[in-house]
Amino acid sequence: MDDMLTLERVSGSWRRTLATASFWTQVYLDHSTPRSQCASTLVNLLARRHGPQVKRLTLVGCDIQEGLLSPWAPQFSSLTHLTVSGCQSISDRDFVAIIQASRNQLLVVRAVKCLRLTDAALQAMGDYHPQSLDRINFNYCRQISGDGVQTLARKCTNLRVIKIKSSPAATSSAVACIATHCLKLETLLVGGGRKLTDECLVALGDHCPRLTSLDVSRSNPFGCGRGGITDNALAYLVTRCPQLKHLKLCGQGRLTLSVLRSLATSSPKLETLDIGGCYSMISQPLALGAELKSMRRLHDFSVMFSRSVLRDQIDVIASQCPQLRELHVDGGKVVAARA
Repeated sequence: MDDMLTLERVSGSWRRTLATASFWTQVYLDHSTPRSQCASTLVNLLARRHGPQVKRLTLVGCDIQEGLLSPWAPQFSSLTHLTVSGCQSISDRDFVAIIQASRNQLLVVRAVKCLRLTDAALQAMGDYHPQSLDRINFNYCRQISGDGVQTLARKCTNLRVIKIKSSPAATSSAVACIATHCLKLETLLVGGGRKLTDECLVALGDHCPRLTSLDVSRSNPFGCGRGGITDNALAYLVTRCPQLKHLKLCGQGRLTLSVLRSLATSSPKLETLDIGGCYSMISQPLALGAELKSMRRLHDFSVMFSRSVLRDQIDVIASQCPQLRELHVDGGKVVAARA
């Protein structure tokens, strides 16, 4: 994008060529490595010249000085997709100005590792795009709260994908509120949240039968017997959510091997499973392998953060489960399963 804007500035023929709207419907600006021009200057230049033509705007690692985007942000009046990833300096003021440029039009908003964004950002999305918003990703945003997420869930009831991993906003009460109001929910990633309990799984089971992906991993995957989720709640969830394909339970140390039988019976579409740090499950490799074998579609399985698992035990699991393609162990190593 940098070069195209420069060509417009210095050449009349290029300016006429690049006036075509199709050149600007999708804009990707990556400033995660040093560049010659200030990101704020480039985005403002883009807004002035082509703002109404841009439908998908992606900013990666951009240093956005507070207040510099606000004057021109209203030009982005046609946005359907907004991504600000790793833009650690972007403030509520500038983010909200982009959100407010249109109404009930944004489908996808991703704001990953944007450390200054607060509940005001969530409030703006709920106020301006309550009907259109389909997917949000606020992973690693440390300044948003559970209250902010609940406010958003009550307004944006058409949300299908919600990702708020490693955020203090991922609380049991917030998840329960999401489940109660976002009945079309398909993907919920709240791994690393604060003390997730049975309450949230029961709520998801009661209200979200379309659920296909769920991450309720603990922030600390170590610790035998720790975690707020029990066998009964997980068994209830899987019986009510038969479309489940991807499940991460890393660090939920209160879960036992017996719950896997419920998974095998009630989740016939399960493809990926992470039970790293769930020592009660992992400590019996023969029994574990037998339960996994009955999960016919399971092809990706993880027992990372399980230092007690020996290589020969991994081999036992792999030999019992020919359907596995990948078996993840400590250190991030991927072991090919063998028939």
